[in-house]
Amino acid sequence: MRDLADIDSTSPPFDQLTSVRRLAAERAGRDSFEYARHQLYVGRDKQSRAQVLVKLSSKPGIVYQSNLTNEIASLTTINRELPSSRYFPLVLGHGKLRDGRVYLVTSLFDELPLATALDPGWIPARTVAHLRTALEIGKAVIELHGLGIFHVDLNPMNILRRVEKDRPIIRIVDFESSYELARHSTGVSYNPPTTPAFSAPEVAERAPDARSDLFSLGAVLYTMLAGGQWTWEGDASVCIAADAQLDDELKAALLKAVAADPDRRYPTVQKFHTAIGAYLERIWPGRSW
Repeated sequence: MRDLADIDSTSPPFDQLTSVRRLAAERAGRDSFEYARHQLYVGRDKQSRAQVLVKLSSKPGIVYQSNLTNEIASLTTINRELPSSRYFPLVLGHGKLRDGRVYLVTSLFDELPLATALDPGWIPARTVAHLRTALEIGKAVIELHGLGIFHVDLNPMNILRRVEKDRPIIRIVDFESSYELARHSTGVSYNPPTTPAFSAPEVAERAPDARSDLFSLGAVLYTMLAGGQWTWEGDASVCIAADAQLDDELKAALLKAVAADPDRRYPTVQKFHTAIGAYLERIWPGRSW
């Protein structure tokens, strides 16, 4: 098949898999797609019969290798320190192909990217659902920050979601941009790929911290509420400040989350989580957040 022409099915990791197919960009199908930094394949492990995801660097160049190697290192720490967490992928294998490209094999989640379910614009009846989703994303990020790891590139493609029994199920993926204090603060090279409108502005000039992911979470919540068209119109703080459909309490919380100056944001994701939870309790009281 043309979309499998650049892999060797007789060598690791593909020799351990059956039914290998290219994964589409939006993860809503299985059509081939050429990624700028990496390619994704889905297959079934011959021994466990479980579905797995293979991420393969597009080229054997230094930048492509270092990004994926960084993801492998961060996920290895997460799996070791949070063995019971269901928010993050499990590393099942990693290495290099014969041509030098780095690969990573992880568990495959059934959930689809948040981007595939964004509303075209404001739908007031969905506000509660979006806030509940943001709170669940916040729980995952708080777990991550407890390890001294910051995702740095949270956006609607890197957050997977589905609803089960009226509750959001969240997964966080794509850790190529992640910053791990234990590694990077000691001099390990760090040059993260980022996503305009969602990655915090300071990341280009300084090491990220918890407030960097807070910025991204605020931008993601606003995208769920208002739709993705705001990303074409300006930065998050400008769009939020001008949005007449936000009531004052929610607008204030979002503006504090996405402030351009990290010193003006909430100091932690937990503080934002608490503020959003309190707002949700006010508009939909009697629940336990």
